[in-house]
Amino acid sequence: MTLSFLGRIADRYGLTVPSLLSAVTEVAGQQGVTGALQGNSEVFLNASARDRVEALCRVPQVGLHRALPAWTREEPLGPTKERPAARLHNGVETVAAWGPACPGCVAARTGRVAPARVYLAAHQRVCPRHRCWLMSVPGSGGRVVGLAGCPEVVQAQEDHRRLLRRSPVAASAFEVAEAVTASWWAQKWPEERLWPMRLDAAMPAGEDPQRWRILARDLVTYPETVALATLLASRAWRLRVAADGDGHLPYRLADVPCVPSELGHRLRRPWLTERLAACTHGPLFAWTYQCIRTKGVSGDAEQRL
Repeated sequence: MTLSFLGRIADRYGLTVPSLLSAVTEVAGQQGVTGALQGNSEVFLNASARDRVEALCRVPQVGLHRALPAWTREEPLGPTKERPAARLHNGVETVAAWGPACPGCVAARTGRVAPARVYLAAHQRVCPRHRCWLMSVPGSGGRVVGLAGCPEVVQAQEDHRRLLRRSPVAASAFEVAEAVTASWWAQKWPEERLWPMRLDAAMPAGEDPQRWRILARDLVTYPETVALATLLASRAWRLRVAADGDGHLPYRLADVPCVPSELGHRLRRPWLTERLAACTHGPLFAWTYQCIRTKGVSGDAEQRL
């Protein structure tokens, strides 16, 4: 993230981030910084401010543009177009998903042990080299969680990236799959054995178990989310679901037998078939209903799924 990068520059000069931003935007004793600095902030700089940062860190603009996704995302306005300006944004509404950078990777690249924050898409939460989960925690710099006891989570990211390369609807399918597994997580089914084991295996020493259950949901359910997304992204599977519905909109998932049976098989949970068959609402039912209504076709309808 740009703000994280500026934080490392400030540290080298013995400054705070607010002091550095003030210096970067100062003209005739006045600073051009708007917004409040918070734990989930990102900063956007206009061209004049970016030029000053380039001179300060001695890294060419082309390198900064390549390394920092938000480097030219916005052009905040100062009193004049030529005057340096910076705007701080906060919250998930205006700042893309982010989390902590892998400490091992940061140390290898910079030669220093220092925290850093990076933009993290859904398929970038695992550092495969150091086998850790990069967890975003609201109101903090995030957590780095070791995955030594969860090799299937590391493998799931490799599967996720492969899916993104070969399917144009993989990203939206993953969003649906996330909603589905989140709804299953809330059920606390007594038959579920793997998730509690994974939850315990990944829990850091000294962590409160109740708090950890809230924080670790995405980590624990990630392998099943990727497996489900792979199925939902398959056009052949969508056509099969549409055909199994026989043109009739379902009242429950038992009316589309291939859905509960295939998920029970794919996720290696035979008991899940019966649980899902009785489902009459929720994200999986909504997806199945829409799939049958649109006959599983491609194009705009496929994107809407």
